[in-house]
Amino acid sequence: MLTVFHSVSNLLHSVGVAAIFLVLFVECFGVPSPDEIILLFSGYLVSAHRFSYPVVIIAAVAGSTLGATGAYFLARLGGRRVMLKYFRFLFRTPERLEYWEQYFQRRGDIVVLIGRIISGVRAVISYPAGLFNMPYWRFLIYTVIGSLIWALLAVTVGVILGPHVVQALNATKHYELPVIVGLVVLAALWYWYDRRKKRRQESPSPE
Repeated sequence: MLTVFHSVSNLLHSVGVAAIFLVLFVECFGVPSPDEIILLFSGYLVSAHRFSYPVVIIAAVAGSTLGATGAYFLARLGGRRVMLKYFRFLFRTPERLEYWEQYFQRRGDIVVLIGRIISGVRAVISYPAGLFNMPYWRFLIYTVIGSLIWALLAVTVGVILGPHVVQALNATKHYELPVIVGLVVLAALWYWYDRRKKRRQESPSPE
């Protein structure tokens, strides 16, 4: 953690606010990036009067939005062909793929909005949005809103914590694994519930 923190610190000192834009831009393509660390540390630099709060927020939202847009169109232009060729096992049948496409058309707004706030999910949420042809204007609106919420939360926490950012980051590491396990369990339960619901819908009703 300290190594990553020092790397982020050096990047911010050498590149400035542009580093925030670059890190969040790359993250949206699914590349592991220290987005939480750079936003929290930027908040600390804001509290030390070295960065401007509005400029940091604008750089973060711009990087996230442009990166998310790139991933969205990457998936929209070639994602379905690749998905059907190499990842058919994820959907099993064309009907299953159609089901998820309709689901995303109905509830994609809230999925994108919440996905932009959750760690890990925001790195890949643009791909299903593009794959399932979510209208770009809707994707853009909820991406900007979600990115803004996340940036405001992370940077503000950094401002409040100030020089204690490093200790806070080390403390959160103790809760990272339980949170991941909890998310996996919730996803498994939701998948089980969804399959059971669909089987009931497909089974013939007794006469």
